[in-house]
Amino acid sequence: MIKLLSLILLLLLILVGGKRGIKTYFTIYMNLLLILLLIIIIGWGFSPIIPTIVTCLIISVIVLFFLNGVNIKTVCSFVSVFIILLIFLGITFGIGNNIYAQGYSEETIESISYVAYNCGINMLKLSNCIIIIGLIGNIIDTSIAISSALYEVHINNPKLTREELFESGMNIGRDILGTTTNTLFFAYLGGFMTLFIYFQDFQYNFNMIVNSKVFAIEFTRIMLSGTASFLIIPLTAIITAVACKISKEESTVEVIKKPKKRKTKRTKKSTA
Repeated sequence: MIKLLSLILLLLLILVGGKRGIKTYFTIYMNLLLILLLIIIIGWGFSPIIPTIVTCLIISVIVLFFLNGVNIKTVCSFVSVFIILLIFLGITFGIGNNIYAQGYSEETIESISYVAYNCGINMLKLSNCIIIIGLIGNIIDTSIAISSALYEVHINNPKLTREELFESGMNIGRDILGTTTNTLFFAYLGGFMTLFIYFQDFQYNFNMIVNSKVFAIEFTRIMLSGTASFLIIPLTAIITAVACKISKEESTVEVIKKPKKRKTKRTKKSTA
């Protein structure tokens, strides 16, 4: 059944996206292999921080440059994603170190009863890295949507100033803000369903739910992913606006400096 669903996905991507659909299909498996490689590296006992950052950057390069090529849109989007990753790396570790949601929870006691508890992995760092991986897909999606739309605005109306381009980017961001919020909500709600059923079956009260490690880590992931998706909108808008105007100024300078070809008159030779 998994092979059949994978084949259906490939056929639909080819029908809708053509060559880019094929690239998208292979991108999914490339990112999956990267995540599996990250799990293996962490399982060997390495600190998960640096491998997670490197993996997120490689995923960004694959999704942006492999699918869409190297251009102003993808470069601006990558710069925005990189800045947000650095910012939220510090925020995530600051919050993650204070909520004490690392390690195994009471809800997983039954499933880990036959497993050795001393796995040699820093669970605090691992839980923070899981949050970072969870927000990378959201910020890439939002960033490329802003930069691509804003670049089209610049191409269709190159006389707009940086301030006007930035305002256009913010208007585009406000339009997709609602859909991004709902996408995050329903994506995480699907993962929460079984957890809520578990809480209901064991008659958890509100205080028990809020203080549960599973709920704390999931709620933190939702809040940070949503905040990152919102903050990347103005960041991408201003970076793309500045880059579009700089590229226009450089192209204008090149046209001015380009020497004009001298016209030479050709004389016909008279034949006797």
